[in-house]
Amino acid sequence: MTYPTPYTVGLHTYSPGVRDAHGNPAPLYTPPLDQPGAPHAVIGWSITSTDEPALDGHDRVTINVELLTPPVFPGRPRDVIDLPAGPTGQFEVIGIVRDYGPANPFEWNPGGVLNLQQVEG
Repeated sequence: MTYPTPYTVGLHTYSPGVRDAHGNPAPLYTPPLDQPGAPHAVIGWSITSTDEPALDGHDRVTINVELLTPPVFPGRPRDVIDLPAGPTGQFEVIGIVRDYGPANPFEWNPGGVLNLQQVEG
């Protein structure tokens, strides 16, 4: 038994690139962020919270999303996911997948949840 995966998102896989002038690794994404991500089927997603600044003159908005994934999904921390709708745009993977398969008492793997975040401003 598996959940249907009617939606497709794009995945950009992170790897540390060459070091910049300060010795920090510059992120490298495959495929590059200015191209569509590699397509992967998912169960769905939902906005879990949005944060807007309480101070005048600040315009940073943070959107947090939970991505519901099938049992085998390659997303890892720092990867970037392209969401095609509600909300649209590129979201960074925050943390590792919460996998509900290995230790549940029902002997099947329903999939997992990846936390995503987009910060604007």
